[in-house]
Amino acid sequence: MRITHVISGLTKGGAERVVVELANIAVEKGHEVTVLAAWPVDPAMMQDQLHPGVAIKFIGATRKKAYLNLIPWIFRNRKWIGSNDILHCHLTYGAVFGTFVFIVLRKIFRYKKPAVVETNHAVGMPIPPFNRWVHSRMLLFRDGVVFMARDAYWNGFMDKHPGLRSALIVNGIRIPKQDSSAEQHQQFRQKMGVKENCRYLVGTVSMLRPERKPWLYISLLQDVMEAMGDDVQFILAGDGVERDALRAQIEEKDLSDRICMPGLVNNPTSVMSNLDIYVSLCAGETAGISMIEAAMCGIPVVGIQLDPAYTPKETDWVWSNADIHAVAKKIISLLQDTGERKQVAHMQQAHVNQYFTTEAMYTSYDAFYKTVS
Repeated sequence: MRITHVISGLTKGGAERVVVELANIAVEKGHEVTVLAAWPVDPAMMQDQLHPGVAIKFIGATRKKAYLNLIPWIFRNRKWIGSNDILHCHLTYGAVFGTFVFIVLRKIFRYKKPAVVETNHAVGMPIPPFNRWVHSRMLLFRDGVVFMARDAYWNGFMDKHPGLRSALIVNGIRIPKQDSSAEQHQQFRQKMGVKENCRYLVGTVSMLRPERKPWLYISLLQDVMEAMGDDVQFILAGDGVERDALRAQIEEKDLSDRICMPGLVNNPTSVMSNLDIYVSLCAGETAGISMIEAAMCGIPVVGIQLDPAYTPKETDWVWSNADIHAVAKKIISLLQDTGERKQVAHMQQAHVNQYFTTEAMYTSYDAFYKTVS
């Protein structure tokens, strides 16, 4: 099978990680795979993680040129696009690209291939209503849609369009390799400027963008500090447009010596494996890629719930709450109870190693590809 994944830039992010994981394992299974990125970025961010057998193409040298070149590129390369069995679209650029391919190649030129599918990576995220509506219109130009989670809006959308094939496929990653030696742990603490009397590290690796509400972590730490004092510090790793504003807020609250912001991290497990608790965002019952990775490292994971209407289930592998003060209380409880913390970590690690691996994700996608091609 010939498969092409279309995405914006191969930057740090859950969707980008899924593309790399799917591309790599498909090549290992004997398929011909291309990643079609809109514009190039620093290869160290994600591109370097691609299997040598994965081909990579770029549409434009910059974001602006990638959008301006989109339709001309499709016309120039229509024969190559049509030689693919699957065109798998991701994020906004992939959605726009897939829509034009469906209209131009499938409707106007009457190509039989490729089957155009999309993974909706934004389920449960606080997307502006108009943007979400536009996205829903583009999804009508698909042979199939995959959701990595469910929410009320997209459930309603699928109810209105029962003829559109869809599937729920949770994200998966490879079990990471890690160095968790005492020496490595000590070196990490020194590098992060952790105080010698600090007993616990709580942290996250996140894209510091408005829709991910990174300022919540500052409120979270303040609550935890009130109970734990100097025993705890916070690692807020990652980069994005909110980083400067967050740093200014941290300085204003005189928390610079309690919150470390190391910036972009190319190897997230180098941070995760040194934490006592990992915290990140949940969308309903779905946890992000970074939470899966932290759990695979044996670190207990707690979630900040983005959906205030979500009712936790007994089957949830991550405890989450939309109330940041309740999340802080949960973290405090785990820090104060070593036995419970180890039990949660063991349970979560066993769960993700069984259900959230690349192999499990690929098996579901391979079956879905066959239903639409």
